[in-house]
Amino acid sequence: MAERPKRRPARSAAQTKLKQLEARLAHLEDQLQTLRREASSSVGATRSRLESLERRAATQISQAQHTLKQSLDSITRTLTASRDSVGSNAGRLTRAVRAGMRASRRAYRGGTHH
Repeated sequence: MAERPKRRPARSAAQTKLKQLEARLAHLEDQLQTLRREASSSVGATRSRLESLERRAATQISQAQHTLKQSLDSITRTLTASRDSVGSNAGRLTRAVRAGMRASRRAYRGGTHH
């Protein structure tokens, strides 16, 4: 029988937002490069305006990078806490199931048989 291809899990809202942020950041960085090229070949008032635009774009990019880093750090902390929580809960569940099975065996063996 042919194996079915594994489906990728649906992206969470946070993952979608991160991808959108990354795409917008890449677009801003491209625009900044264009501005820098145009400013370097311009003179006078035009050059001054382009350099002003370049500084504003660089500030926006810096803020976006900072926000993205904070988001990634937050997601990393959340995933670590979640993984630790799942691990400890799985351990407790495993111990509880084993204890229940032992109690069940003892009750079965200790019960009266007619």
